[in-house]
Amino acid sequence: MANLELIGARLKEARTRSGWTQEQVAAALNIARVQISYYENGHREIDLTTLMRLAYLYGYSVHYFLENSPTEEYDEIAIAFRADELHESDLETIAWVKRFARNLKELNDLVNKR
Repeated sequence: MANLELIGARLKEARTRSGWTQEQVAAALNIARVQISYYENGHREIDLTTLMRLAYLYGYSVHYFLENSPTEEYDEIAIAFRADELHESDLETIAWVKRFARNLKELNDLVNKR
């Protein structure tokens, strides 16, 4: 399993690439913003349930955060949107689209392995 600093760095990168602030993530998960900061800085262990919720929110697989050398170099589903201003509901919609795309990719990978 990866160390706390590596998990934290990947969490921070995933959050910033997804366009979320720590405050928005904390509100979405109904936890304190300082907890997000602790996780991202590697100062606190993260439980699997919270890690799964964050991965789900950012559109990443949980394995990306846990593996020392992820099999995929960049394990995010890249989706581009153009907007002058995004609201929290927009970010939630984008997170849903990313989850849908990730699930579709994983299903395609399973089908193609046969």
